[in-house]
Amino acid sequence: MQYVDQSQKLDVQSLVTAALKQPGAIHYSHTVRMDDWPQITDQPDSNLLAIEIDFDRPLAMPAIEPVFGLMRLWFTTPDGRQSGQHLRIMGQPTTKASWRWKVVWPDGERVQTLYFQNTGGGFNSRKAAGLKYRRKRSNRPRNRLRHHLRELGAVSPNGFIPKPLWMTETKYQYHLYEINMALIQLLSKALNVWPPDFYDEGEQLDLKTRLARVQHKDPPSIYRRDQSGSVQIKAKYLRKYGLPNDGAPDLITHLWFAIPRTAAK
Repeated sequence: MQYVDQSQKLDVQSLVTAALKQPGAIHYSHTVRMDDWPQITDQPDSNLLAIEIDFDRPLAMPAIEPVFGLMRLWFTTPDGRQSGQHLRIMGQPTTKASWRWKVVWPDGERVQTLYFQNTGGGFNSRKAAGLKYRRKRSNRPRNRLRHHLRELGAVSPNGFIPKPLWMTETKYQYHLYEINMALIQLLSKALNVWPPDFYDEGEQLDLKTRLARVQHKDPPSIYRRDQSGSVQIKAKYLRKYGLPNDGAPDLITHLWFAIPRTAAK
């Protein structure tokens, strides 16, 4: 079973929008770099996707009628094969100057997101590819260890774990890091020691944004000045603490201790 987050995906809307640079034409071509596509050694352009689009008629403004066209995708599969795919697309008018682009499959299904099928060697819809969404993953170290081992196709964390063919180097290193972290937490529990505090060095914290959310309030003062300028304790604190009338100091302060006259005697 393959899950949605394990498959490379393409957004048809962004691809067609990026290709539409010359208005009034019926043929468009564009090349984009797919950052989530596995990079082949000694082939720096192996993650480039070439797009060619032919429309039935030029795009007329305002956009009041649907537009059909043919989109051809040319790419290099992670095993080094040059591959291509032809897809039928349709643009449904959304505003006077824009369309919502989707791929129309022979069975009538219309999708905006394409997923690469590792077994088929091409892009397909999520339904046709049989992709499933994951359940909420447990945060226990043993369950996390099993999850990341399953992602890498490994049985045991011992020894060298090779990178799967259809996985990027960044994601591969992420799974290895999570496996090591889960092992350390399991060993710490077995040895009855406190686990270390893991810190992600790549995480950039926006301290200004976090500090701005904290509301700073000055401590309230229990004193006030009357019309003559004399320092007087506020009435609500006088009722609460039962302070003597002549117990207020000459200067305003935020912290003050008073001893009743009976206790002092």
